[in-house]
Amino acid sequence: MPTNELEQRFCDMELEVRLRATERIVAGIVVPYNVEQKINRSLTEVFMPGAFANITKAPHRVKFLAAHNSDALPVGRGTLLREEPRGLYGEFYVSRTQRGDEVLELIDDGTLDQFSIGFVPLRDNRRPDGVVERLKAHLVETSIVAAGAYGDRAMVESVREPSRTPNLDAFLGRG
Repeated sequence: MPTNELEQRFCDMELEVRLRATERIVAGIVVPYNVEQKINRSLTEVFMPGAFANITKAPHRVKFLAAHNSDALPVGRGTLLREEPRGLYGEFYVSRTQRGDEVLELIDDGTLDQFSIGFVPLRDNRRPDGVVERLKAHLVETSIVAAGAYGDRAMVESVREPSRTPNLDAFLGRG
């Protein structure tokens, strides 16, 4: 007998994404590993290597937002997430929309240059010194922001698009 309650089904599926002639990819370390960061008066956290291993096979599930604004449509989505010794590396396709174009322009001129994440903690360890080690977490979204919690350790490293600055390192004085 129907209950009139919403039911949802979720499944993992492999998606093939074909590269477009013009790339709009923003890339860099979205969260560093082994870096203690004071979040507020009562929380200092450190993400441990492997904390996001569960999402690296499904980067398309991670939405790319501007300033964590989940009330607005996303500006893009993940195309690659990879665990590296220095942290979680991500590449995000920026949609060809007015907001996407605005975000790329703000990245191009250096106004937006840091990453921030929205996540759900799954397994933590509180050390005797009070620092919370993030051992396993679910990455929900990555945002481009002007000032992120990890500052220059979670920076945009490159933007790939033929009509724009191909590598922001030189533009931002980092290379």
